[in-house]
Amino acid sequence: MIDLHAHILPGLDDGPAEQTESIELCRVASEDGIRTIVATPHVYHGLHHAAKKDTLAKVAELRQELDAAGIELEILPGAEVSLTADLVDRLEKDDFLTLADGGKYILLELPNNVLPQGIDDLLFSLRLMGLRAIISHPERNFAVRSDTEALSGIVEMGHLIQLTAASLAGRFGEETYLCARRLLESDLCHVVASDCHSLRGRPPILSEARETVRSVAGRENADRIFERNPARILAGDEIESPREKPVAAAKGSKRKLMNWFRRIR
Repeated sequence: MIDLHAHILPGLDDGPAEQTESIELCRVASEDGIRTIVATPHVYHGLHHAAKKDTLAKVAELRQELDAAGIELEILPGAEVSLTADLVDRLEKDDFLTLADGGKYILLELPNNVLPQGIDDLLFSLRLMGLRAIISHPERNFAVRSDTEALSGIVEMGHLIQLTAASLAGRFGEETYLCARRLLESDLCHVVASDCHSLRGRPPILSEARETVRSVAGRENADRIFERNPARILAGDEIESPREKPVAAAKGSKRKLMNWFRRIR
């Protein structure tokens, strides 16, 4: 399995404080059957802001420690980026890492309670830039729990949805679990990740959630969500989504698209 969202680097955000805990998180992940983890420290303005150079340095250090400990686990760099109105400007300034530093997919975190006004336009601008967003744990967002179809336009635009393994295991409560189930059953789930922070609070375990997905959506979908889709994302390849529509069809002619893009810049 591949875990695209994990807070495993020490001292950068609200994940582990020390390298020893990072190593133990990686050991648990490897024992659970995870072979690759993308380290995605938070990038929040005013709270956490893991600089690219610091993330890359921490990834290199952790790789060396895992080799020395004999833990077979690939660590790749990334970030979990808060969705803000200045997202396009931050991208142009090379302000944060894309997943695996590949320049194709970015992990975006919604606010807790709402879908921000103008989110469709903001995410559409990313598509014009050749980027796809992966929206992290929307099942924990109040607006999405109230109406899961609120995500349909985002997915039709070509962006992806990541559910949290702990949500599918019921560890965030029944309402969040039921929302995650509805998203899964409605083709509004492309990836499940651990979003791990600690051994006690949220460990890097995917196997339990994989069994849930298998029972709800079948073995083929479980393999796609936990293996094939994450592998294609890391390779920078396109992900097929039943809900996706061509960008031009969603917004009109090419001229109209470019005029709109110039306006938002």
